[in-house]
Amino acid sequence: MIYHFVVLSDEVDNFRREIDIDAEATFQELNDLLLKTCAYKKDLMTSFFVCDEFWEKKKEITAVDMHDDPEKEPAPLMEHTHLSDIISEKDAKNKLNLLFEFDIMCERYLYMQLKEVRDHEHLLQPVITLEKGKAPKQEGDIDAMFKDLDTSDMYGDDSFNDDELDLDGYQDLEDIESGGY
Repeated sequence: MIYHFVVLSDEVDNFRREIDIDAEATFQELNDLLLKTCAYKKDLMTSFFVCDEFWEKKKEITAVDMHDDPEKEPAPLMEHTHLSDIISEKDAKNKLNLLFEFDIMCERYLYMQLKEVRDHEHLLQPVITLEKGKAPKQEGDIDAMFKDLDTSDMYGDDSFNDDELDLDGYQDLEDIESGGY
């Protein structure tokens, strides 16, 4: 079975990729193909998210599981997860939505939709069937994200007066350091 995905960006209007990939390919293979077609470095963290029809994240497939909650089920790893492990026949018929998070620090994504499924066909390697426009740059500008952030009240009241502190019952730091507590 071959999945045909359309990949778009909300940052670059003319960016479009179309990909054919075998259902038995891994998410790692899809990840590598996306990085290659976008000319992105391979050393940054990426993840896929299976989404509902409103693009709400439902399930993550990641390169490295960073969750440290022992009660939470670990996220499937790209290298061990085949597309067919995640994408059911129902998903395939309903044009499944995926997000490809290529910039985790700035939470930036490519939007992917499964547009077509071709039964009884197979591919040895994934193929880019359409490559249009330049991809958004890989790493966002973190400083630009926070440039309009109002931090004037972020650290509390600027009119702090240490004479207003009630230190009854507390010793000086020097007393504590000398063992006088």
